[in-house]
Amino acid sequence: MILGIDTTGADLKMGLAKLDQVSSKSWLNGPRHSRILLPQILEFLDEKDAALEDLSALAFSQGPGSFTGLRVAVGVIQGLAYGLGLPVIEVPTMAVIALQAGRDHQIDDVLVAVHAREAEVYAGFYRNCRSGFPELSEGPRVHTRASLQDCLDSAWGLAGDGAFIFDDDAHPMLTKTDIVDATAEDLLLLAVEQFDRGLTVSALKAAPLYVREIVASKSRP
Repeated sequence: MILGIDTTGADLKMGLAKLDQVSSKSWLNGPRHSRILLPQILEFLDEKDAALEDLSALAFSQGPGSFTGLRVAVGVIQGLAYGLGLPVIEVPTMAVIALQAGRDHQIDDVLVAVHAREAEVYAGFYRNCRSGFPELSEGPRVHTRASLQDCLDSAWGLAGDGAFIFDDDAHPMLTKTDIVDATAEDLLLLAVEQFDRGLTVSALKAAPLYVREIVASKSRP
């Protein structure tokens, strides 16, 4: 049984993989994650007739995302995992979005763009998204529209809430999807896959994914 949490956005999302079934729940919390996360975990497990002692691993949405939300998630996950002696599964948030876009739109190659600030996005290029386990081929890095379009030399599906940077001027290499946010269900699907592959870390090594605040550029001849 694997518990997963996502605090990368305004809403708190939680999911549980139990006996080949995934259930989830979300709360509209704004910035209150730090005050309610642990009580909500216990409440959620109780609703699912489960307890902390039943868990085999803990997973969290690794980012990029809200700095405060990520720190809260890592702190709680580390504390629980250390106390319970459980492994931790770090699931990149953009991989979850790529999985959804690949499956729902039947596309293999997905560019995930997550809004960073103003006209900048975090961008990651994922391959084999239709297969159920997206593989990162480039990124994640901070991009503007100009630097990102310089990277496009083949067709990509476009997903994530940062896709807005192409709203005014569509790019011929991009096909926009309707996937803008990661779900707890798909977070758990990837977490289970990573757990089965042995892709876990110890409690003390669990860490958020931060993208350096440097706008990517491509050298020109």
